[in-house]
Amino acid sequence: MPIIQFPTDRIVGTVEWLGSWTGERGPVLATGSVNVPDDVTVSLDVQAVRGTESSGEDSWTIDVTQDAVDLGFLRELPDTCVESLTLKSSDEATFDAVAHLAPGLRRLYLVWAGFSDAVLETVAKLTGLTYLQTFGNDFTDHGVQQLASLVNLDHLYLEEQTLTAAAFDFADQLPRLARLGLQDVPVSEDELQRLRERLPGVDVG
Repeated sequence: MPIIQFPTDRIVGTVEWLGSWTGERGPVLATGSVNVPDDVTVSLDVQAVRGTESSGEDSWTIDVTQDAVDLGFLRELPDTCVESLTLKSSDEATFDAVAHLAPGLRRLYLVWAGFSDAVLETVAKLTGLTYLQTFGNDFTDHGVQQLASLVNLDHLYLEEQTLTAAAFDFADQLPRLARLGLQDVPVSEDELQRLRERLPGVDVG
């Protein structure tokens, strides 16, 4: 049974795999030594957590803060141990640590993190990604063009109010793209139609 070693002085999120969560023990906290069964897919949800509490009926609440998590701890993890990574309240200055997980990382979620274009250089290095979803960040049309390197993406959701239709100029360079999500992006019906015409075979909407 593999052991993933997280920081011992704080809780940096929650860890999940098939069967990890039960009504009796609740979510697995990313702190200290976490025993993970062999041959499971691991998801890591990074946020500052105080603890968990049972709320009855097999339900649990997670007590979180808005403190930004230093992502440096990711460099201490086995580089293939995390398949899916969600970043919420995270320190942008340490985002480059995410690149350490590139060999195993397939899904990335940047959720209400307020990240700027500065993180996109690192995201563009995660060429094994098949799924990327972002919202609640401050990306620009120019900045997201770096994501053309993610040629294994089949699902891309750049759901940012800060973007326009021009942000997706790179999308036709993604040969495996099957779904492009534009929720919250201010695009007109005409722009949406032109984008669909440029991306035949891609579900755009």
